[in-house]
Amino acid sequence: MLCFIIPSPVFASPAKAVREGNKLYHQEKYDGALEKYNEAKAEAPDSDIVNFDLGTALYKKGRYQEAVDAFTKAMSAGDKKLEEGALYNMANSKYKLGSLMEDTDADGAISLYQESLDYYKRALELDKSDKDAKYNQDFVEKKIKALQEKQKNQPQQQQQDKRQDKKDKEGKEQEAKSEKEKQGDKQQQKSGSEQAGTTGDKDKKSAAEKGKEAKARGEAGQKTQEMSPEEARMLLDAYGEEESGDVFNRERKGHSEEVLKDW
Repeated sequence: MLCFIIPSPVFASPAKAVREGNKLYHQEKYDGALEKYNEAKAEAPDSDIVNFDLGTALYKKGRYQEAVDAFTKAMSAGDKKLEEGALYNMANSKYKLGSLMEDTDADGAISLYQESLDYYKRALELDKSDKDAKYNQDFVEKKIKALQEKQKNQPQQQQQDKRQDKKDKEGKEQEAKSEKEKQGDKQQQKSGSEQAGTTGDKDKKSAAEKGKEAKARGEAGQKTQEMSPEEARMLLDAYGEEESGDVFNRERKGHSEEVLKDW
């Protein structure tokens, strides 16, 4: 960023304020420098040098649009060196403004970058030996090209992103569906096992009761008549059930534990 020391002759009061502002500027005390430059501007609002130095301090503070306004007033200088410096600083300010909106408004950023290029070119017309202006010009040209290429590929990238989002969503839905089916199968197995156990208990209980009934009938029938073959079989089953009662209970517990393992 170029900064000029105010030459003589000039109004005494603005000159003093500018000198004090320049001293603060070189000490990187930009707030103090701005205060002094504004004092000078109040006395000499159309001074090319005052507006130039005011623009440099505004630029350092990141107030780029205000810097542009100040450099615009400095570009009408009869001094070609001062004019070239104003054009160069204007180009820098335009570039900074463009960089601030690159992520939110690519078209606006490109427009400001192109304006920046024009000012670098104008500065080089006044001073072809300005290597900084040439370097910045080449840099901004590449920046514009890269941003335009990014805009060109953006629709394709957006489509790819949408396809990937859709694929991810379908994968999550399928995973949730599989998990739901797995939980359903487990619940069904649990219900089936419990139902089978209950039915088996009822059947065994029914057989035991029938056996006891047959036994009772058999004992009563021994006094009056002989048992039929069917009654004899049921009676034997009943005796066997009573004798193996502990075994039956262990089998039930064992069956219950097996179901628990399946859960």
